[in-house]
Amino acid sequence: MESSTVSSESAMDGDRPHSDHKASPFPVEVCENIIDMLYSLLIVERLENTRTLHHCALVCRAWRVRSQRNLFYSVILHDLPALQKFSAVLDNAPHLCDYVYEVTLVGRALHTTTSPLSLLPIALCGKLPNLQEVTIIRVCEDEDWYPSASESESAKSLQYLPLHPRFAVYFSAFTTVSRLHIVDITFGHFNEMARMINSLPALQTLHCVGVRCVTLGPLPFNMKLRADGIHAPATPFAPKLQKLRLYRVDIRCVRRLVSACGPRLTELSVTVPFSHDAEMVLPGDTTTESTVGVDLSLCSTLERLDIFLGPELVTEGQSLDKLKAMLDSRDSKVPLQYVQLQPYYEQDFTRQGFADLLGTVGRVLEELFQDSSAPPSGYGEVGEQGGRWRIWVDVYDWEVWRGWWWTHVQKCFPTFAKSNGLTMAFNPPLAQHNSSKWKDSDTSPPTPTTTT
Repeated sequence: MESSTVSSESAMDGDRPHSDHKASPFPVEVCENIIDMLYSLLIVERLENTRTLHHCALVCRAWRVRSQRNLFYSVILHDLPALQKFSAVLDNAPHLCDYVYEVTLVGRALHTTTSPLSLLPIALCGKLPNLQEVTIIRVCEDEDWYPSASESESAKSLQYLPLHPRFAVYFSAFTTVSRLHIVDITFGHFNEMARMINSLPALQTLHCVGVRCVTLGPLPFNMKLRADGIHAPATPFAPKLQKLRLYRVDIRCVRRLVSACGPRLTELSVTVPFSHDAEMVLPGDTTTESTVGVDLSLCSTLERLDIFLGPELVTEGQSLDKLKAMLDSRDSKVPLQYVQLQPYYEQDFTRQGFADLLGTVGRVLEELFQDSSAPPSGYGEVGEQGGRWRIWVDVYDWEVWRGWWWTHVQKCFPTFAKSNGLTMAFNPPLAQHNSSKWKDSDTSPPTPTTTT
């Protein structure tokens, strides 16, 4: 597969773009604004935009700099040869180093003997002074959105991500990276994952989706707590981490990360019901760690809790109890401003099915919050015991369904709706994501009955 760096090589300084200043009848500022729009959070769109930006860079000199800035702002690498070529491009055109803010490793080669991840911090050491985000996405064999495997991706497949023993030391050279995204990656040992996270000194946001560990192992030393609740090491684990987003991650890994980062977290996102990896090898002695669930008692600065609801929540008997236990574990004296709820994913629900699930969760939340702190009497106002509570429900659907959803959401959280403590964020479905479409997405809302 052609990577963004490979395809962008012909847009380097050594090439000769067309010098016709009449290439466009529009002012150059208008063209630059259009070029700036060729950025997307979706990998598939970014791959397409890379090809477009490559061509834009060769149209004329007036388009060149703007196109290169966007082309190199977010770089996608698919394999080891692409990484090596990207490193060579930066050596030959050092001015491009300042353009790079995001690097994404994506493909089927990550779990092979030719995985590019271990060499990433070595090949790019000292070359990316403005790098802010690193994304690592493993593409599974059955995913058809990604093109067929390249030669490097056909190397020997491994059970987990092969990392050099000193990888964390090299990775720590990325001193400006504040966001790390890890998707569908399997680590050989939880300690490898912890060392990668802790190695980034400026890390503020960690986003993990479908991350697994073959072996859980003992709790790393810098994640341990003393009896008084203070971290034993002089430097706490991931000292600047404030936003933790863990989706489809085993509950034991979630528990460790929340416990270690809790005192500094302002935002936490989890999927419910919590995942249980039956194949994970556990340590011989687990008595030193809590087994109740996710403990929020150390999250003294938490302002927002995002809960992504899966359909299994209604079928797994203890899931609601674990959700309630997690919420009940937090310190009632610390105000939690937002609890945000949304499906994971819409494609697994009918509209009525998710509305029913919201009703079940709503009864748990209203009972719990009324026991611990009075809901707000007005937007942003403080309840009787100093706790501020707002429920925020995210809905992606067509505009004709807005009224239907708002009616049902209010029924699910009547106390919060009455006290102005309920918000529904309504957005159109993501056209590129089938996962954001409901099972009954093609149906029309029921016609309200009228009486004369």
